[in-house]
Amino acid sequence: MEEALATKLTCRELDVLGLLAGGLSNRLIARRLDISEKTVKNHLSSIYLKIGATDRTQAALYARHVGLPDPGKATPSAPASVPASDPVPEEGSPPTGPALTARERGVLRLLARGLSNRVIARRLDISEKTVKNHLSSIYLKIGAAHRTQAALYAQCVGLAS
Repeated sequence: MEEALATKLTCRELDVLGLLAGGLSNRLIARRLDISEKTVKNHLSSIYLKIGATDRTQAALYARHVGLPDPGKATPSAPASVPASDPVPEEGSPPTGPALTARERGVLRLLARGLSNRVIARRLDISEKTVKNHLSSIYLKIGAAHRTQAALYAQCVGLAS
């Protein structure tokens, strides 16, 4: 793990960030750490400032990048839809598992970079509503409940840069 990360974040913030990287919602993080959801939100705001993230997806990807483990585990966990034993495919190759269309892979790749729906729409020259439709289809196919889990999935299958 990066030395700077350990000095910037408190132990509790590291716990919150590790659970976030595991794809947990604020409610589940609060339950796991026996704190309120408001406290989780406060920790996340502090974490974003300290690591330079703008949202939970970027923070989760950062945590994965630096190898921050989920509290109580030896290594970060993969999303439930991706078995940990699966090899990571080469960059640009289609993901194993659910059959995503080329457009869905493009949307997922941009999502994994932490971009908003509006920015994804502009980059792909499509409407925000179309981005939302693609994301709904992606979530259904990969078994993700929200964009953070989808971004973590993209990282696991090699779609994130």
